[in-house]
Amino acid sequence: MAQITHARAAAYGAGSIAAASFVVTPQLLLLFFLTETLAVPPAWAGLAVLLPKAWEFIFDPTVGLLSDRARLKSGRRWPWLLAGACLFPPSFALLFAPPLLDDWRLTLAWVTVSFLLCTSAYSIFAIPFVTMPGEVSDDPATRTRVVAWRMAFVGVGVLTAGGLAPLLVETSGGGREGFARMGLAIALLGGLVMLTAGLAARGFRQVKPAPAPRARHPLRHLLGNRAYRWLWISYVVQMVSIAVSAALLPYAVQHVMKAPSSMVSVLFVAMTAGSILTMPVWVKIRGRLGAMRAYLLASIVCAAGSAALFSVVTGNGVLACLAALAFGIGQAGQQLLPLSLLPSATEAEDKAAGARHAGLFAGIWVAGEKLGMALGGALAALMLGLVGYVEGGVAQAAAAVAAIPWLFAIIPGLILLASLLPLRHLHRIAPKLGD
Repeated sequence: MAQITHARAAAYGAGSIAAASFVVTPQLLLLFFLTETLAVPPAWAGLAVLLPKAWEFIFDPTVGLLSDRARLKSGRRWPWLLAGACLFPPSFALLFAPPLLDDWRLTLAWVTVSFLLCTSAYSIFAIPFVTMPGEVSDDPATRTRVVAWRMAFVGVGVLTAGGLAPLLVETSGGGREGFARMGLAIALLGGLVMLTAGLAARGFRQVKPAPAPRARHPLRHLLGNRAYRWLWISYVVQMVSIAVSAALLPYAVQHVMKAPSSMVSVLFVAMTAGSILTMPVWVKIRGRLGAMRAYLLASIVCAAGSAALFSVVTGNGVLACLAALAFGIGQAGQQLLPLSLLPSATEAEDKAAGARHAGLFAGIWVAGEKLGMALGGALAALMLGLVGYVEGGVAQAAAAVAAIPWLFAIIPGLILLASLLPLRHLHRIAPKLGD
């Protein structure tokens, strides 16, 4: 096994740029692209985000199981990363470049199918990518440091998607051409960093798969893991909240703040700065309070930051940036800590069963992440429809504009607080999880 140097760890962590770009760009721009540029009604636009996830609940666990059972001499995980690196760029580019069609329903179908292909390509990369840090070492502290490398590059990916993507659309002239050029640029960047991560992962320790006992099906093994189940539920609920905020940010900037689209990039830069600068702080908080208490604290801070984003109603850019910074501080812990808890939640059950199903657990985890994003995007679209938002970039009624800050800031904050219920239950049954 090649030594995991700082350079190798950094090269592996660079894959998070693609992961974050895939997560953030559709979250932030896809719904806005559908309603404003393609003139798809909001309630129907939500289907383009939601429907591909029905397929993913079958596809993602399958990828996890296959990567668990692979017996390649060169390593069973990293070839999947290379496959995802090849499949992701064309499918992502197609997502934001639909042809001119006569009916918005045909356009919606194109975007939906493209998103299904793109999210499947992402799964082929992301599931082994999430799994491998748990196999690098048996030491929880070492795993946390590896995850921290990944999360540092998540910040870069968020900055790329949230900061650069809207600027690319604007500087390319907006409209269909602007979105198409942005999609191509993000696709090429994603493919490059995925390839880098796949080649770097070749030097990681390879854990040989052990056959699962015949008396226990892998899925039953997963469902019987109470710690994983409650951690998963809490994380999915939190992803719903994050997705609602991201999907509605462009609407808040355009209609409430009445600011240029570049303000979307500015707010994302502020949010990302909060995440990047405080990531080491959350690692220290984890060491002082324990992983579970630190996760609870991060979720509360994230909810408070979300509520603070209601300040967009003032139109004050500085105040909005400070709120985004606070939101990013909470989100840093909200993203880092569950990923550091994930290996601990799966290992005890694996040892009891005499088998390793890390890929399956990661597959369900990634499927849950996508489910949360899809439900959040669909919820945002549904709420826009309910408040009377009209597609096509036209002027909006005063009541619809007045509702946007509540939909964008307060409701996501309440959803984050709701996620504390399963998290508190997890803390009761496994208070020392991850420590």
